Formats: sequence, structure tokens, C-alpha cells
Amino acid sequence: LSHCELITDEGIRHLGVSACSTEHLAVLELDNCPLITDASLDHLLSCHNLQRIELYDCQLITRAGIKRLKSHLPNIKVHAYFAPQTPPPSEGRSRQRYCRCCVIL
Repeated sequence: LSHCELITDEGIRHLGVSACSTEHLAVLELDNCPLITDASLDHLLSCHNLQRIELYDCQLITRAGIKRLKSHLPNIKVHAYFAPQTPPPSEGRSRQRYCRCCVIL
């Protein structure tokens, strides 16, 4: 289901409660699905054979949601990426025109 940008938690709920999924779903790829949240992970708790889930670029999925999923499915492999937090602007100093990684040639 990667890149299914319109799939929602409700769609994942239907997938997670289907008899086929609860018994046979082993791999679920949800990369770049911007509308799914931790609720989607909760809908997958009954998928006892789920071995791997891909969650790259799912901005509404949290570490807490993944931790809850892993507590119910301890053998699952979760592949996710969380962008580093943007540091707060420094107070009292003049703002740098370029970030530290940029070089002016």
C-alpha cells in the first residue's frame, strides 16, 4: 500500500479486522501514507502473523504508537524513519544566513 496517499485509518481498520489478514498478513508496506496515524497500528494488533511493517514517511505515526504495536506483536520488525527535530532558533544572536552544512563557493 506504499504511496497510497488517500488511505486512512478507516481503510487500515478494514484490512486489520478481515479474517484473511488476522491469519495470513505477514508484511505490510505503508510508506508515504500521510493520512494514517497511530490508530492504524492499533487496528493491526489482531494480525498475529504480521512479521514486518514499513512506515517510512508516515508523519502521523509516533514512536509511542510503534512501541504499543511491538508490545502486542513482540517479533514484528518495524522499519520507520523519524526526521530529526528542528532545533529552536537561538535567542539573542543574529540569525545565520546559511546553515552549518552549506558552503558558499
